[in-house]
Amino acid sequence: MIRSPLGRLGMAGVAGLLAVGALAAPAAAAAKGTIQGTFTTSSGAPVQSASVYIVATDFSSQTSVVTDATGAFRAQMLPGDYHVSFAWDSAVQWAHQAADEDTADTITVASGQTVEVDDQQLPTGTVGGRLTSADGSPLVSASVTLHHGVDEKGWATTDDNGDYSFGAAIARDGYTVSFSTTDDIKQWVAGKADQGSARTFAVTAGAQTTVDDTQLALGSVHGRLVDPDGKPQSGYEVDVTLDDENDYVNQTATTDDNGEWSVSPVFPGDYRVSFVSPGFQRTQWAYGASTAADAKLITVAPGGQAEVNDTWLTAAQLVINAVDSTTGAPVSNYCVWLETGNDAGGCTTGSQITVGNLPGGTFPLQVTPDSSTYYLFSPRNTVTLIARQTTTVTIPLVQGGKVAFSSADHATGAPVKGTCAVLKVIGQGGLGDGYGDCTNAVGKGVTDNSIAPGTYELFAVAPGKYGHQWVGKQGGTGDQQAAARIVVKPGKTVTAPAALLDPAGTVTGVVTGSDGQPVTYGDVAFSAWGDAGPDWDTSVGQNGGYTLGKLGPYAWPLLFSAGTDPRQWSGNVANRFQATGVPVTANGTTTYDISLIKGATLKGTVTIPSAPTANWRLNMFNAATGDQMGSFDSSAAGPGGSYSAPLIGGSTKIAWHYYSAEFGPDGDGWYNGATSIDTATKVAIPAQGGKTLNLQLG
Repeated sequence: MIRSPLGRLGMAGVAGLLAVGALAAPAAAAAKGTIQGTFTTSSGAPVQSASVYIVATDFSSQTSVVTDATGAFRAQMLPGDYHVSFAWDSAVQWAHQAADEDTADTITVASGQTVEVDDQQLPTGTVGGRLTSADGSPLVSASVTLHHGVDEKGWATTDDNGDYSFGAAIARDGYTVSFSTTDDIKQWVAGKADQGSARTFAVTAGAQTTVDDTQLALGSVHGRLVDPDGKPQSGYEVDVTLDDENDYVNQTATTDDNGEWSVSPVFPGDYRVSFVSPGFQRTQWAYGASTAADAKLITVAPGGQAEVNDTWLTAAQLVINAVDSTTGAPVSNYCVWLETGNDAGGCTTGSQITVGNLPGGTFPLQVTPDSSTYYLFSPRNTVTLIARQTTTVTIPLVQGGKVAFSSADHATGAPVKGTCAVLKVIGQGGLGDGYGDCTNAVGKGVTDNSIAPGTYELFAVAPGKYGHQWVGKQGGTGDQQAAARIVVKPGKTVTAPAALLDPAGTVTGVVTGSDGQPVTYGDVAFSAWGDAGPDWDTSVGQNGGYTLGKLGPYAWPLLFSAGTDPRQWSGNVANRFQATGVPVTANGTTTYDISLIKGATLKGTVTIPSAPTANWRLNMFNAATGDQMGSFDSSAAGPGGSYSAPLIGGSTKIAWHYYSAEFGPDGDGWYNGATSIDTATKVAIPAQGGKTLNLQLG
């Protein structure tokens, strides 16, 4: 048996598929092509009644057929690219001779074309076994599943003797087996509650793999929740979570009118028990703990019962007063958010707010002024709360300013609706992933939220036929350094020069790697992007070609991120302000080809004394522009935490972040002991060769 490959899409994928189908409806009239072929054993004998799934590589369509007595199949398909799979028993393979879709060949069908797709069975073995109950008797009518990674490959049901069989499966390593009974508790072989801890099995060609297991003796957890006066607490959610690596095993209950609750059955093991208030404002762990790290592990013995009675502690209370950072005068109209892990916070039209029903502990606090004021979001403050006590804090708020902006057609002076503003400071990197405030029907707009006092440049995200631009004093530019300076002052709304929009142009070209070959993947952008991914870019095609549109008719620096070569700007530089400007023509196309250079390598080792097993990431930023020009993740680290990142020569600053296991510490910072890019130590990168820098995080 095999589940349809399309089933992996989930609801979001199905919605996307329907959307694609709706858009593609006019193509239904196109002449179809044909995919046909023969599926045989390794000796050439036909494989009858195998399921053949033909899936579009963009998941927009799927067709299934069955091989006939000669192993042949045939299906008519719209023009496009497809993957073809063959399934029988618990085996599934992809043409040609691929065990996974990731390595399948792409089958391209043209209008009126017939494409032959013949394939032979990969080597297979068989998988089966016997399951028994905790008392040694056969486990009858259990549902058994064969997994390979996250994919389910086969299903079976145990007979009266507890025996089951999946039939044939592709010969390889990495299989796991799970089973469940009417109790709907899934157990993984051998005797584990989650897949991460399960035993893996190899299927050998021509051999039987036997997977036996005994169902664990299940237990239960129950208890009662009361307040300090002994009053039952009803309607509280109870979460019983197994202390495993991924917290995959979690069961819930709700306290009744007497405060009692029960979860059954559960696997034997160690659990954390938490209680969540009916309004979800607060979570408490047994016994009386404010965090999961401080919770007591509750042991459930095989077949045993664990009793967890707890007292819902009287809550802590927080009173927040907001004041002007300069005058000390009360500030009204703001919201607060306390990061307790639950919905803790609120808003006020006054200068004081009280937040109750809070846990004890130390938590980050954020104050967000209403957009009708000039005040800025507060920095993250930390407050310590004590159960049954009221804590009062005063948060000073700093006044910022706002920017009014406008846009018009450069040639006619007509106002342009839908031009959106992004304000940036020179040296603080590229554009973010989005934008907010836009011009209205008369070409006017103003920033909704205040920004910190300082000197800014305005990037105009242009609508329709117009090209994006950095706003200059009397027209657009592609160079942030040439943009008009906008000085934002506290408590003021300043007016920026108008964005005079011109028709957009396009840049096209070919990207060649340092090996002399066209790159096969990558991005071309007019702004640097970071961990969140590119947002102002276009992809490089298989032949190294790219086309980047929506640019105003000015000279633009372009950023190339492709292959294994370092990220670099046009002219093969790391500094955007030194890049070669690529001229763009209104309503025209400019050709710009580039041969990437290999640059240098920043390498060394990473150690984290406070969390030696933590995951970590390094990001490298150009010291002059603040653009992210390189990164390295611990998942690719070598022995001893070694790292190696390609970079273009120049000066860089390095940011780091690490995060540990479930309840371990995490942290972030900058080399060397700095807390921001402004104070981080510059690291000189040579034009070629290597630079060794060993880093200690924390």
